[in-house]
Amino acid sequence: MSSAPRRAEALAKVNRELRVGPRRSDGFHEIRSRFVTVDLSDSLEVREGAAWEFSCAGGPEDDSNLAARAAAALAKAAGIPRRGALSLEKRIPAGAGLGGGSADAAVALGMLARLWDVSMPADRLTAIAASIGSDVPYFLSGGEADVGGRGERVVPREDSPARIITILIPPFSISTADVYEAFDRIGGSAAPPERLEIESTGRFLGRNDLERAVVDVRPEMRDYLEEGRTVAAECGVTGSGSAIVLVGASAEAVADLVMRHPGTRALPARTVSRDEYRRRAGFPDGPAPRA
Repeated sequence: MSSAPRRAEALAKVNRELRVGPRRSDGFHEIRSRFVTVDLSDSLEVREGAAWEFSCAGGPEDDSNLAARAAAALAKAAGIPRRGALSLEKRIPAGAGLGGGSADAAVALGMLARLWDVSMPADRLTAIAASIGSDVPYFLSGGEADVGGRGERVVPREDSPARIITILIPPFSISTADVYEAFDRIGGSAAPPERLEIESTGRFLGRNDLERAVVDVRPEMRDYLEEGRTVAAECGVTGSGSAIVLVGASAEAVADLVMRHPGTRALPARTVSRDEYRRRAGFPDGPAPRA
């Protein structure tokens, strides 16, 4: 690689559907979900250097940042010291269920593997990704995919036609750990179904089993969801929130909803194919890794 910096984008995801089973013996929950990439993005840049530098605009600059953690995990797996400079600019809202931190980690893995000339089988890279965070393996491929296990099992699907959606961002984040604790407290659910609702309904959004727990953690979310369902053909929480996906809502109706909730943002977004995701993320041509 030349000494010129290399740049890439880390794109967000939304859950079209999320089904969650009881807590497993390892402390995680079995999920069955359909992820799709959307064109909200953070940006990353890497450049050569003898020492290691990491900077982040809009997020932590220590190893609590998943991108920095990805660098440490890759260097350890390859048996080399961290070196070079990685800079990250955060734009994807944190604590919103959009997977920004996980996307940053996956893209950092790819960029640093090329910077350090590290080559390893796809299954080993996927295992490193899973050790960083449950959603990170998905972001090695992007596009539309079924996601299972605790998030480490990723089965790419044929991309659906691009959809324009609105992502509503309340003026607060929600802790994923708090949502899962509430999920367990209020009863949880049976094992995830074999088939997702969206496979038969033709709708963009299916059920999110975490929605009740999200409302339990942040009761204000009930108002957002009730109002969202009056202005959109489809409305639902993505992941563990706080972001809400609106499908088929007019710009005027969304603007009115935002006016009633100071500090709330409405971000227009488009779903992104796997090929576009991998190009913007800077991944090399060829098949995406499969978990």
